[in-house]
Amino acid sequence: MTEPTHRSLLVLDVEDSESLSNVQLESMRSTLYRALDEAIPHPEVVVAKEDRGDGAMLVLGIPVLDVLDQIVEALLAGVQKHNNQVGPLDWLRVRIAVHEGYVGKDDNGWSSDALTATFRMNAAPAVKQVLKRAPRTHGVVVVSDVVYQGVVRHSYRATVTPNEYRSTVISMKNGDVRIWVRVPGYPEPPLPESDPAPAGSKSGGATPQADENNAVTANNLILGSVRARTIIGRDNIGGHV
Repeated sequence: MTEPTHRSLLVLDVEDSESLSNVQLESMRSTLYRALDEAIPHPEVVVAKEDRGDGAMLVLGIPVLDVLDQIVEALLAGVQKHNNQVGPLDWLRVRIAVHEGYVGKDDNGWSSDALTATFRMNAAPAVKQVLKRAPRTHGVVVVSDVVYQGVVRHSYRATVTPNEYRSTVISMKNGDVRIWVRVPGYPEPPLPESDPAPAGSKSGGATPQADENNAVTANNLILGSVRARTIIGRDNIGGHV
């Protein structure tokens, strides 16, 4: 493996792609990659792009703030544009996970604990459930606690603010991890009922709220004392290369 470098990381996946036929999958992939290619501001910002069948993994050479402000927003706009032109049964809905950290490359591709964490955030059952509980949205965005604390919470840009993000805790092989979820078009994500309250949430009480399917969710209910580690360590040291 080459010496690792600090990069921005993005993992993209499509909801319920396993239900598609081969013909539908080919059409979906065409739409997805068109939206993704149009969201990239300049080809040179992409250090690596790997196909994942129903999604993609990107290693990017721009700061994570630019990834959220430029690429994620443009990608969501591209997905919305497609959905506005088709019927509800043909909607494309995506999960986008963003993290940053050190990655290395060998003859078989890219790897690191930071990259593994990005995939696991994207595939977390809680994140999938949030998307299912938000039928009006075109996608869900999840960022690591590193990205939230270092970038999102400071509101550096109008498109990257903490207003719509709420936190939840997911389990990984080496412990519980806090992540932050945003559902564009919703004032806050419809988190599963068992999720702990976000630290510093604007909502002070534990008032249940009903989603569009009449399911009651108490987004701010604290279930005991929850301790979660931050996705941090050697994947959060140093600057961008």
